[in-house]
Amino acid sequence: MPMSSEVDVEAEMHEKAQEAVEMNEPFVPSIGHTDIDDTNKFSDFEYYAWEEYYTQHKGRASIRQFYNAVSKLEEFIEQSDRVNCSPEDIGKREAKRFARWITTNVDNRTASVYINQLDNMAQFYVSDGYYPGNPFDGLTATIDTEINKNRSRSYQDNERITVEDSRLREAIRSTHGTQKIVLLALLVKTGIRISEACNLDWEDITIEHDLADDLLPEPRFELSDYSDVIYIDSTKTEETYDSDTEGNKRKVDSRIPIDAELKRLLLWHGMTRERRFDDQNPVFMIHNQPNNKSSARLSTSTAWKRVVQLAKEYGWHETGRSELRNVTPHWFRAKFGSYMETRLEAANKSPESDFSAKPRDVIKGIRGDVSDDVAEGYRLREDDHIKHIRPRQFKIGLEGV
Repeated sequence: MPMSSEVDVEAEMHEKAQEAVEMNEPFVPSIGHTDIDDTNKFSDFEYYAWEEYYTQHKGRASIRQFYNAVSKLEEFIEQSDRVNCSPEDIGKREAKRFARWITTNVDNRTASVYINQLDNMAQFYVSDGYYPGNPFDGLTATIDTEINKNRSRSYQDNERITVEDSRLREAIRSTHGTQKIVLLALLVKTGIRISEACNLDWEDITIEHDLADDLLPEPRFELSDYSDVIYIDSTKTEETYDSDTEGNKRKVDSRIPIDAELKRLLLWHGMTRERRFDDQNPVFMIHNQPNNKSSARLSTSTAWKRVVQLAKEYGWHETGRSELRNVTPHWFRAKFGSYMETRLEAANKSPESDFSAKPRDVIKGIRGDVSDDVAEGYRLREDDHIKHIRPRQFKIGLEGV
């Protein structure tokens, strides 16, 4: 994974190497010298450290924390008589053994931090298709669930609650109910507003699959040249529906890609959905309405409560904290933006990628909360953006489910 030719690698490497010397540590894990001039020679750990820590100007404490995590993994493999692989080739079984081993060497809080570091690194490569899976996914929760909850509650009101990616994946996968899982996946993978999710009709989704041809209605004409995308209609307002859905606040129509995971979930949801024969065909519905035998479109307020309920179950929501600080649908929208921006920036720097747009403008174009010029810039290169967005959307980890 070489660096972009636009970066003065030699100058930056020498600068960072000197910082490492001052820290009395190697530049990146497993490197004992500082005269590095070729990132092609980096191991996976080393390249990740460069991309996610050094070029992002992370503090020394964060860099040292990652060093320590990798060091513990290397120590575990070296000492184990049951694991015969390199640290970069560790699989799920070995990762579970490592999680049990590390709790006997450091306290649970530190063990959780180290595994989360390795989890983030693996997910960095999974999002680009470089790794087939993430062996550390979900392991943090097996160590200190209560500690994580208490840590969330200790945040001050002026700070946004943070949630580890592995814990978020676990929460979504463990949620009961097809509709709720699809809603959460849709929010974190696309960054749409909760009202836009409630306003979705099956005609706003196009899925390339034989099952979709049989189960779902014909997509709207705006999707005739697209496959595996959703359409957010800017003309849907609060007056469009009788239920409390609010309106789509974006000023321009948007087509947003769906990845293989979301496609699978939507097909699953489509197979179990209640059929309607009126002029509405909502993706999300609420059942058993009082004095009403038929189901109605899921309202924004009810959908919001469902997300908040999940957050409370995992200790990610505190009464009295502002909605922008708690884990709410707004939080998922922000999570999508930060997650996608990191991965698009990495693609922008890689000479192996043909992505050349400004990541922040692309994200603004998807989210639909932008000025006309940015929105138009996104639409002009829509096909190109969709190609780069889809493989980098947040992965829930549905393998084997």
